[in-house]
Amino acid sequence: MAYPVLYSFRRCPYAMRARMAIKISGIKCELREVVLRDKPAHMLEISPKGTVPVLLTPENTVIDESLDIMNWALEQNDRYCISLK
Repeated sequence: MAYPVLYSFRRCPYAMRARMAIKISGIKCELREVVLRDKPAHMLEISPKGTVPVLLTPENTVIDESLDIMNWALEQNDRYCISLK
């Protein structure tokens, strides 16, 4: 089973809220910490704008906005009935 891949930066507040939503929803995810001065080629290939967070879903959908990642995660499994829309 393939897991979503989340490119993140530890101190970025947008990446933090994406990680929190994934954690709250209980989704298992492959976390790839990014060094911003040396961005991974795969991250730039799927999201050329080069910002974090970037989520690659198992369906190969790329989500590169933190609020969209939050909504995606909570749509998968919203244990607390939180709606951000």
